[in-house]
Amino acid sequence: MLDIFKKNQEDQPKEEKEAIAEPQVQPEPPQEPTIPVETEEQPKINENDLMAMLQTLKEEETTLLTQKTELLTIEEKLRLKTMEEIESTKRRIEDLKTEIPELKQKCEGLAKTLEIPVYNSAAD
Repeated sequence: MLDIFKKNQEDQPKEEKEAIAEPQVQPEPPQEPTIPVETEEQPKINENDLMAMLQTLKEEETTLLTQKTELLTIEEKLRLKTMEEIESTKRRIEDLKTEIPELKQKCEGLAKTLEIPVYNSAAD
């Protein structure tokens, strides 16, 4: 019987040791993403190439600015021409509104003189 007791005592510390010996898993904190660092060096650009590239870009910019200015000038001229056309059309409409009643009155007078019945085919 003592042997059984001894066995129980021997078994118990092993279980406790196993429980202690098992590593507890801790969640790892999230890691920040790493940015890969390029180890290759950028090809060195010759200073003359840089100046030529800058000159080319400045010429392109100047050309584009000139085109923009020309287009803005054309746009303004077209806007003014449109405004003139609107005013001209308004004047013609007003003239027609004045002229139509005068013509209508003349036609009625001539028809009355000739004793011809007048039919209003035009809208009043």
